[in-house]
Amino acid sequence: MRRLFVNADDFGLTEGITGGIAQALAAGVVGGTTAMVCVPGALERISRHGRAFAGRVGLHLQLTGGRPCLPPEAVPSLVGPDGLFPRKKMAVTNVDPNEVRREWQAQAARFLETGLAASHLDSHHHIHKRPEVFPVFVELARELGVPARALSDDMRQTMDEAGIAHADVCVTRFFGEDLTEARFLSLVDAAFAALDGQGTVEIMCHPGWSDPALAAVSTYAAGREEELAVFTVPGLADRLAERGVLVVSASALGSALTS
Repeated sequence: MRRLFVNADDFGLTEGITGGIAQALAAGVVGGTTAMVCVPGALERISRHGRAFAGRVGLHLQLTGGRPCLPPEAVPSLVGPDGLFPRKKMAVTNVDPNEVRREWQAQAARFLETGLAASHLDSHHHIHKRPEVFPVFVELARELGVPARALSDDMRQTMDEAGIAHADVCVTRFFGEDLTEARFLSLVDAAFAALDGQGTVEIMCHPGWSDPALAAVSTYAAGREEELAVFTVPGLADRLAERGVLVVSASALGSALTS
């Protein structure tokens, strides 16, 4: 079977991004989204737009871009002099895994305030790839009992050993340039070809509407609207079905370990 899970990162970031992702979810091909809770106004936006998609909204864990849930003095290795997370992942250095653990548990608790239960996990700027951070990510996924994003063979092996569901491969290249339906479909085709035609593929995406608030926190703006146009184009689901591809939500990743 060919299963495709398309996840929209950054739910909650701004009103335009959150509303755009909701539009993509409603269109059908985007199967889930992950929400960031460390930016101003996020909980209200997540709750208002996300309740229609209960069971499809996960947690986009942060160590970059925003203010920690815990007081800055409780997580000094995670913040700068301004009490904020660094904006760029290259500035995340010498973090204390125990502080990461407490902060991410606080983020998971804050997410529950939206009235939703996290359906899956990933992280902003893929910060969970860091070797000092990844064990904490695995631990939290086990505690929550949810699927999570794996970005390498080593990560997949560790998550398999921990009993954490994940896709067989995660494609992160639908980003930046050439954001067309043809390129999206070519990435889908290539991913399944690499799996000998069968398995579960996750594709990361960032659809949304650009708004003034986005310009203050992200350099990726116009591309988000181009992505949204692809995921709301009529007939995209039909073209996937013609390829024998079943569009799924994160819950279907639970069978990836036995596929």
